[in-house]
Amino acid sequence: MSALAEGVYFIRNVASQTVATANFVTSHYATLVGFKYDFGELDNQLFGVKVVGKDNKYLITHLKTGWALDLQEAETGDLVPIIVYPVNYADNQFWNINPSGSGFYKIQSVRSYDFVDLTSGLSTDNTPIVNNRDHGGASQQWEFKRVGPYIS
Repeated sequence: MSALAEGVYFIRNVASQTVATANFVTSHYATLVGFKYDFGELDNQLFGVKVVGKDNKYLITHLKTGWALDLQEAETGDLVPIIVYPVNYADNQFWNINPSGSGFYKIQSVRSYDFVDLTSGLSTDNTPIVNNRDHGGASQQWEFKRVGPYIS
């Protein structure tokens, strides 16, 4: 499997079958949660994926706001929330997207070297998506369902 192409995607968790969803709790940021695919939530479930720089790191942006996936407070370690925050091009907003087999990918933080993980692989709506060390589980594997070209 090759590198992920730039585009607009739904990002579906392999363990739960839920999709990454921006849950706006304030006007300043949103938490990233797993939520069932919902046509009514479509605006909050689409993300642009773009290659940035020569080392093929990715910037993943919420399509509706243009804000980026971000390690909250630029923290490292287990269970740090992934949020959607205005783009500032800091290393906590850049990601490696690596094939993990069977059409799935693992999303790795450039800052922490840990992986995007759906907490306990739960299929319950609003399950937090966090940064976590590699444990090899399906909750750290994601399917990128492309719906169109990258929109800047």
